[in-house]
Amino acid sequence: MKPITYTRVKRKLIRTFFREQWSLLLLPDCKDDLLGAGKERALKAIVPQRDIQWADPFIVEWAGRVYIFVEQQYKHENGILGYIELFPDLSHSAFTSILEKPYHLSFPNVFRYENGWYMIPESHENKTIDLYKAVDFPGVWEFETTLMQGVDAVDSVVFCHDATYWLFTSIRGKSHNDNLHLFYASTFPTHEWTPHPGNPICTGLTNSRMAGAVSCWGGGRIYRPAQNCLKDYGKETNINEILELTKTSYKERVVKTILPEKEMSAVCTHTLNFSENYTVRDIKTRTLRVLDNFTMVVV
Repeated sequence: MKPITYTRVKRKLIRTFFREQWSLLLLPDCKDDLLGAGKERALKAIVPQRDIQWADPFIVEWAGRVYIFVEQQYKHENGILGYIELFPDLSHSAFTSILEKPYHLSFPNVFRYENGWYMIPESHENKTIDLYKAVDFPGVWEFETTLMQGVDAVDSVVFCHDATYWLFTSIRGKSHNDNLHLFYASTFPTHEWTPHPGNPICTGLTNSRMAGAVSCWGGGRIYRPAQNCLKDYGKETNINEILELTKTSYKERVVKTILPEKEMSAVCTHTLNFSENYTVRDIKTRTLRVLDNFTMVVV
C-alpha cells in the first residue's frame, strides 16, 4: 500500500472536485518576446471536447499548409498520436490519427531531415526510442528503426550541431522528471550512441525534462525548452540557452520562464515549439466540476 502523503491527498481532492484538461494555445511567432520582457500574444485557444486531452504539440508549416501534431488521450486510455490542420482563419480540422500502439504514446517530435519527415514519439512503456518516417506526409507513417532499446526514456529530441547528432532524453531514475541525458553520434539514423561524459547533464525537478525541440534562433543561438516539475508535473516551461555543446562539455542557462495563463484558468504549461509563423504551447486548465458550465476557478 502506498503511503499517505500531502501530495497524494491533494491530487485526490483535485481529481474529485475539479476537471483538468490539456489543450493547445496558438501564438504568432514570438521568439523576440520570449527573449525579452514582452508577454506572448495568444491568437487562439484550441480546445478538444471535454473528455479528450490534446498535449505535446509540434507545429509544421509545409507546402503552404499548417499542421499541429499532438498526443490525444481519451479519458484514461493510452495516448495516440495524430494531427490537426490549421486553416488561414485559425479554424482547424478534426483530429486525424497517425500512430496507435498497445502502449502509451506521446510527444510526437516531428522534424525535417534531408528530404524527408521523421518522428520520434515517446514510447517509454515499450522501453524503446523509435524513429518513424512519413511515406505520405502528414498522414501515413512507417517504422524506420529503433534508435535505442532497453531504455525507459521520455521526450527524446535529436539535434544536429557541428556535424554531430545529439540525442537529448530523460532516462528514468527516481522519476522521468529529474534528469537529462545526452548522447552523440556521427551519423543519423543510428542505434550506436555514445553517452556524454557529463551524464546526466542536468538534474533536479526544476529544469531537466524536455519541453519541446532544441532549435536555433535569436542570432543563431541554441535554445532548449525544459519543464519545471517541482510543484507539479509540467508546471512551467523554462527556455535555456545552450552555451557549450561538445563531446566533453555541456553548459546552459535559463533565459526565460513561461508561466501558465491564470486568466484562462491554466495551471500548467509544459511544451513549446515553433514553425515559421507560429508558436504553439499546451496548457492544462482546472475547473470546478460543480460549476463547470458557469465559471472557472484556479487552485
